[in-house]
Amino acid sequence: MTHAPHSQSSLPLRAAAGPLIAGAGLALGLGLLAADARAGGPPADYVAGEALVIFKSTTSAPAAAAATTRHRLKTIRSFPGISRQRQHCHVRSSNQSTAELIAELQLDPTVELAEPNYLRHVSSIPTPNDPSFTNLWALHNTGQNVNGTTGSSGADIHFLDAWGLAKPNPPEVVVAVIDTGIDLGHPDLAANLWTNHGEIAGDGLDNDSNGYVDDIHGYDFIADVANPLDSGMHGSHVSGIIAAVANNGVGGVGAAFNAHIMALKVSSDGSSIDTASELAALNYAVLMKNRGVNIVAINASFGGPSLSTSESSAIQAAGNAGIVFCAAAGNDSANNTLTATYPANYRLSNMLVVAASDSTDKLAAFSNFGSNVDLAAPGSNILSTIPTWQGTTSTVTRAATSYAAAPFTYAGLTAGITGKLYHCGLGNPGEFPAAVRGNIALIQRGTLTFAAKVTNAMQAGAIAAIIYNNITGAITGTLGTPTAMTGAWIPAMAISQADGQTLEAALPTTVSVSNIVSPTSIYAYLSGTSMATPYVSAAVAFAASNFPNESASQRVARIVASVTPVTALTGKVASGGRLNLARVVDSDANGLPDWWELAYFGHLGVKPSADADGDGFTNLEEYLIGTQPNNPASKLSIGQIAVLPNAANKDFRINFATAYGVTYRVEFSDSLAAGSWLPLGSDLSGTGAPATATDAAAVSLHPRRFYRVRILAP
Repeated sequence: MTHAPHSQSSLPLRAAAGPLIAGAGLALGLGLLAADARAGGPPADYVAGEALVIFKSTTSAPAAAAATTRHRLKTIRSFPGISRQRQHCHVRSSNQSTAELIAELQLDPTVELAEPNYLRHVSSIPTPNDPSFTNLWALHNTGQNVNGTTGSSGADIHFLDAWGLAKPNPPEVVVAVIDTGIDLGHPDLAANLWTNHGEIAGDGLDNDSNGYVDDIHGYDFIADVANPLDSGMHGSHVSGIIAAVANNGVGGVGAAFNAHIMALKVSSDGSSIDTASELAALNYAVLMKNRGVNIVAINASFGGPSLSTSESSAIQAAGNAGIVFCAAAGNDSANNTLTATYPANYRLSNMLVVAASDSTDKLAAFSNFGSNVDLAAPGSNILSTIPTWQGTTSTVTRAATSYAAAPFTYAGLTAGITGKLYHCGLGNPGEFPAAVRGNIALIQRGTLTFAAKVTNAMQAGAIAAIIYNNITGAITGTLGTPTAMTGAWIPAMAISQADGQTLEAALPTTVSVSNIVSPTSIYAYLSGTSMATPYVSAAVAFAASNFPNESASQRVARIVASVTPVTALTGKVASGGRLNLARVVDSDANGLPDWWELAYFGHLGVKPSADADGDGFTNLEEYLIGTQPNNPASKLSIGQIAVLPNAANKDFRINFATAYGVTYRVEFSDSLAAGSWLPLGSDLSGTGAPATATDAAAVSLHPRRFYRVRILAP
């Protein structure tokens, strides 16, 4: 959760989930409802007239459905994915208060528990943008000044060290982000979205028969559509921390940049989350996990003060399916042991609860803490992705005159469209002339919503829409997320009343419009345990990539055992430490990854400087260059470096395999005399893919030339 006030707290560390106790759950729920009803009491933190119901284990799905009918209730959702032991459902009454509804259900002999549909919350604190890697202090802290704060060198998750030890060619790992949605088209996110290959995009069919139509990258459980576009910025920011694309020359990089994000949208306003929608998202994650999608973690950067047994039960179902649930500790500067927050305080065996640290390795001032919080991770001044529509700039130009324009949120993008401008009144269907097809619509504000005006323009065939104000002043507005009915929005922008009247008076005329994304405007700094939690979700994905056969509980144990002990965190979090990604893959800190030691030696603690096979290369050197440490015939040799003459360009190209995080220098010599080796171009950073160095004009100028590749540093 981002830095925003909530009530928080926790239960005993790693306590196993006990049996569901209807009486306790109902007493808590009804007590809260009674308190909320008092004059001057706190506002309700649940959805009025709704309940979450867990039926007894002896109640079948048909019997549960019959019970809801008997009570004259509408079943909003059922959750088959998390109902293997007990049936779960979300119901609504048309004429009862929440308290009355729960009191009635409590008397039903088939019902084990009924409780309110509690609300959870996220919020956001945008700060100045800068997409440079040097500002991602959480990944690599050199003591640099980031957003006005000077850090402490080494107070980071050791990202570079970790990825230098990563296992090559890992299986796909997926992190489900239950949040406000995601910008599916963000240049730093799009390539790392999870894709459901069982679906055919846009055909309106449930091709894989999982109960969801066109769920290509996830689902929107609020609108019940397969279009999980961010309703704020929180979900996009969280997703970028986990898996922003690496080595694409854009913005930053996610801590688990090889992971794929499953977008599970549960908020319509960018802030509030109702528990029933969260349950629907958890149900989907469990369903897809059981269908073979390698979902290894669920990120839950949200919280609220009310205990929900249904929520706890669903999280446990995710654990039973092998998914780690990463939860934010909260942002009240409170001890979770004394003041509870949920879901963080359920303390199930598949959970990791995360506090936030700052760039000086102290507990962030806003962060919750306590013996029920597992570890801290960076959560202050964290730069990550935000939706592109929050960083667009629009222009309208006629001849040599430009008119200030403001883009509508979610409007389509274009670097430039030119067309004839046609006045289309208030944008009612009958006001669009036939000639507007393939051209640009000028519409006056009033009567219809912006979305309705632009929808009608699209149906008339317009390629862009300009809406001008009907009063003085600026227009700001949204078209809403695209739907199956509207499809992607055309470029649409707002101009002033005066400029609109000027354009109308100039008709017929030709205009050009643009709606472009400023690269520096689609990243933002946010702070909160919301930002710390995705680093831990990324760590789970990283652990799963390197140790694919471990269970959820083993991954939890690996991450907690791998923290860097920090004095300032002693007594604040149970582990006493901050996330260390490098120790996740190299638990004995000998510079050799655990997976490599186990593969070749069957145990940890291998001596890096030893030469196990006597071939003249140490174990560390054999790891770095990708040879086998127990096979003397496997060593760095000319056979691993390909030198290819290119007759067309008269050059030589030196190709060789690289490991991520390793620095290589290609050198050349014409004589092999001592001291004659010189560098060929700049040093190369390994990416895990083959690298090529080019010796220009070597064929014509140097008919005999020698090359070598040196490894400089991991």
